[in-house]
Amino acid sequence: MTDATVLGATKPAPVETEALTLMLGDRVLLDRATLRVERGQVLAITGGAGSGKTALLGALAGQLPAGVDMAGSARIDGHLLIAQGGRLAPRRPLALQVAEVVGHHLGLDLRSSLRRMADGLDRMGVPAAARRFDLPPEQLPESLRWACLFAMAVAVGPAVLLADAPAAGLDPTVRLRLLHRLADWARADGVALILAGRPEDGLVGPADRVLALRRARLLPPNPARTEPLAPLEQPGAARLHARGLGMSYPLAPGPGGKARSLAVLHGIDLDLRTGETLALLGETGSAKATLARSLLCLPPPTAGAVVWMGRDLMAATAPPAAGDANDLDRGGLRRARRDLQPLFPDPAASFDPAMTLGTQFGLVLESLRPDIAADRRDHRIDEALEEAGLRPEAALRWPSALSVAEAAHAGLARAILSEPRVLVADEPASSLSAEERETFLDTLMAVRDRRRLSLVLATERYDEGLRDAHRGVVMLAGRVVESADAGTLRTAPLHPYSRAMLAAAHGERPALEGDAPSAFAQPAGCPLRRRCPLAREFCAQAVPTLEEVAPGHHVACHYWDTPADG
Repeated sequence: MTDATVLGATKPAPVETEALTLMLGDRVLLDRATLRVERGQVLAITGGAGSGKTALLGALAGQLPAGVDMAGSARIDGHLLIAQGGRLAPRRPLALQVAEVVGHHLGLDLRSSLRRMADGLDRMGVPAAARRFDLPPEQLPESLRWACLFAMAVAVGPAVLLADAPAAGLDPTVRLRLLHRLADWARADGVALILAGRPEDGLVGPADRVLALRRARLLPPNPARTEPLAPLEQPGAARLHARGLGMSYPLAPGPGGKARSLAVLHGIDLDLRTGETLALLGETGSAKATLARSLLCLPPPTAGAVVWMGRDLMAATAPPAAGDANDLDRGGLRRARRDLQPLFPDPAASFDPAMTLGTQFGLVLESLRPDIAADRRDHRIDEALEEAGLRPEAALRWPSALSVAEAAHAGLARAILSEPRVLVADEPASSLSAEERETFLDTLMAVRDRRRLSLVLATERYDEGLRDAHRGVVMLAGRVVESADAGTLRTAPLHPYSRAMLAAAHGERPALEGDAPSAFAQPAGCPLRRRCPLAREFCAQAVPTLEEVAPGHHVACHYWDTPADG
């Protein structure tokens, strides 16, 4: 053994803490944490909102948040901290910010700083055509802003990089691509990398080691639930049908006053059976939320038909003809509204702040269930609140007094008041922490099973959406690109977009490059072709049609059966 080997073996780790304790008043944020992160190691620290992740990174960086006291010891080599939200001055040209950060740390001039920044963007997979150093960050896409932040860190080359909620606002496939590239750089350059974020932020995949901050202790993470809450019953006959659904929004007139519109939903066919749970899956811009609301005719789609138990809902929601103004339930619309109920992504905002929950619930019953006597409504409200996981006393509370989680459960209680047959949920737990979301989804599935409801669940969380579902539909740019039973989509999807979403759900590196195009500038042909590993010249010539490749399994891809290197 050489002297160099011995010296290298005894060289201290760049991050070491001993009994590190953080206090906010009399609240313990971190309890006696002993931590060691070696060079080239990637550590993920997960925890819900308010768990103390930001305070921990601040303590390691020597920037304790106001009011936080520290005991114990923390030693850290030359470090760089990427703060929560990725703070760049929004209106200063990026080149000046690069020169300021890189120049300050390395003493380089503008040209040398930009050269190092360009090398960092190479490591983050940003093509030369996308490098706009002359623009302020507010004019860059959010994914490019995060890539620039990571590239600055690469350019500085610290011994330790601390990143608080890195790329948290991005779609899963884009976020995981950037995080894996950042982790690759840290391992290759011997940088100790600490990533902190929520359990759902996808930090587990790029990390070598994962710790969860729970009850002020750094502990191994709890395993996530991967199976349905209860065995799924076989659904019955189809009751809700969508045929050729399309949605377009008017735009400002073009040259010469020509009418223009933006089509966001393209010819969707869908059937929902009694007691069936259908997951609508897709990232931002996929139009899954538009499809969910179109099924409820909120607002009615601009093309196609929605039929509930033989009743054309679009006809029922059309403006009344002359002489129909006094028809209070034309086309059976009240019964349809009673049978099909929504769950909103921001339940707190869907309540009237000027009325208590009980008052609002009473109005729902008065409108949709006039058959329930007034003296029985309070009992029905109490039952719905308890079934949704709240105490009956919640009826006396104002919406502003509810926590985010309580508002979600109250939204579920309101939805089941009228005893519906279908719930259409658009990201109903998106604002909740991981633990709160699990509790809410468990409650939702228990309500579904108890009442044998049909459920449409629109979500970007691929694995979570399919976990309790019978079937899944993958949406891309307003089109269905794959549909199959949930088990098939969870284990063997065929469309490259579905595969990328599944990889991101498992924390793996998605095989897609770049960002999704804007709805205003969709490419000709397949909307995925500029990101897709299977893309060929023909992909620019025609939009793929949805074809059945196995019983009940449909895929819209020209080359779904072609290897990526074929």
